[in-house]
Amino acid sequence: MPDAFIWYHADEKLEPALTEWLAEVKEKADVQGKLYLRKEGDKTTFMESYSDVTSSTIKRIEKLAATHPTFEAIERRCESFIRID
Repeated sequence: MPDAFIWYHADEKLEPALTEWLAEVKEKADVQGKLYLRKEGDKTTFMESYSDVTSSTIKRIEKLAATHPTFEAIERRCESFIRID
C-alpha cells in the first residue's frame, strides 16, 4: 500500500490546531499521521504523512479536511508513493 504525503503552506501559528487535526484523523479515519514543518524565509510548509494507507483512506482524510475550518483558506496537495526498498 502507498504512503500519503499531504502538504500545504500555512501560518506557523496553526501548529497546535494541526496537531489536534491529526488526532481527529486518527479518531475518524483510523490512521495515525505524522506532522512535519519546513520554514524557508517567510514561508512555512506543513506536511502530513500517513503510512500504508489505501486510496479510500486518503479520500476519507481529504473529505474530512474539506469540511474542517482549519483548512478553509488552505490549498492542500496530496501525493502518494509506494516504497520500493
